[in-house]
Amino acid sequence: MIHTKELRAGNKVKTQHGQVITVQQILSNTLIYDSKIEVMREVIRVNGSQVGDYVDQLNEIVKEADCQDVEPIALTDDILRKCGFRNFLREQWILKIGKTHFDWEFEDNTLRLRNPSPCLSPITSLHQLQNFLFAIANYELDVVV
Repeated sequence: MIHTKELRAGNKVKTQHGQVITVQQILSNTLIYDSKIEVMREVIRVNGSQVGDYVDQLNEIVKEADCQDVEPIALTDDILRKCGFRNFLREQWILKIGKTHFDWEFEDNTLRLRNPSPCLSPITSLHQLQNFLFAIANYELDVVV
């Protein structure tokens, strides 16, 4: 289970059934992860008239998941590659954003930013990585999992 305070629109999480979803909206107890508009058109004839008028009906179809039924997507080498990370030396990974390179260490399924004083907050899941990159670089990490 992930607390909704950790989530924002665009985060990737998975349901308890293993389906990967992208958060579109966070409600009090549920997450909306898919919505579409369905247009229904019907012809109406008044008093046997040959000319008909159309009545349009718009229906919004929304898919929701209960907040307690979503789980984080654990970071793996494969997920990091899909996010655009490159691996040159064992645990050292590089992510290029614009003209800037970020150096990371990935050990024991935990990602840490490398700098003179190591990152204190370990990143263990995809939504945490998305939030971190958005916070420090205003970068929206979009990955197909």
